[in-house]
Amino acid sequence: MRLTLFLFLALSLLSAESMLTRTRVLMGTYASLTLPSNANIFASKTFEKIAILEHSLSTFDTEASLYRLNHTHISIEDATLAQALRQAKTYYRDTNGYFDVTIGSITKTLYHFGEAHPSSPTKEVLAHAKRNIEGIHIEGSTVRSDKDIIIDLGGMGKGFAVDSAANFLLEHNITQGRIALSGDIRCIGLCEIAIQSPFSDTTFATTHSLVNDLSVSTSGTYRRYATKPSEHHLIDPKTASQEKNFVSVTLFAQADNSMIDAYATAVSVMPKAEALLFLKQHPNIGYVLVEPNGKIIDGNWKKLLHLEWHFGTLLKR
Repeated sequence: MRLTLFLFLALSLLSAESMLTRTRVLMGTYASLTLPSNANIFASKTFEKIAILEHSLSTFDTEASLYRLNHTHISIEDATLAQALRQAKTYYRDTNGYFDVTIGSITKTLYHFGEAHPSSPTKEVLAHAKRNIEGIHIEGSTVRSDKDIIIDLGGMGKGFAVDSAANFLLEHNITQGRIALSGDIRCIGLCEIAIQSPFSDTTFATTHSLVNDLSVSTSGTYRRYATKPSEHHLIDPKTASQEKNFVSVTLFAQADNSMIDAYATAVSVMPKAEALLFLKQHPNIGYVLVEPNGKIIDGNWKKLLHLEWHFGTLLKR
């Protein structure tokens, strides 16, 4: 089964009002909603919206718009897919090409991440995989792609879905709760989130949000790989190789999961110096980076949240 374990353990700091948590398997992971018990009807409707969105963005569902685009390259009419790809192009420019959804020629065609039988491609084959963001063409709600361009929205799809779900709930005056798709979480109101260690099942920090609608995204080199741990899914689109500077990247922002999901993916594959410069240039984004030796690099988070560190884990700060 294509299930991703939660990268976060999350508890909402909510009022005494009764809350209800419901979970479904959507977008290849556990989708969890925590809402006031009297808003239970909106949980079902939110899951339905995520399922509809998945039908646009999935690379596994043979009827999905993105699946069909990747296999036919003919024009596909889908407003949701068009919007996601517009944002993907913006994130490509913002990250100097380190977030590139045309990485699918590697992640999907060569490694077969998320499939029953992943592969181990050679360096030569990887080097010749085609990547070209300009090979994606969008006109209104219609998208098409050039031959050999394979799109993988896994680096931002869950964040995009969380934003869509949050907007739906806020439109219906839901002001307390939490949305979580694996490591992509949105607090509705205020919440507390425990960040899991990339080395064990323990947590090494707890965040207490200071702003409403805190967005959190984690990208890590652990748990998801092809045939061996060194073949993890975080691949530098410029070199077609796995990056090894960080084992975990957690980013925080206010009400923008799509952006920080994409940025977390990009920071994970950047050279260390470029990653730190990028984060310095984005003071509105808080970060906690974990290096392979357990060292933590953090910054920009004090206006967004309070961090409570849990020492005594494998991590050293």
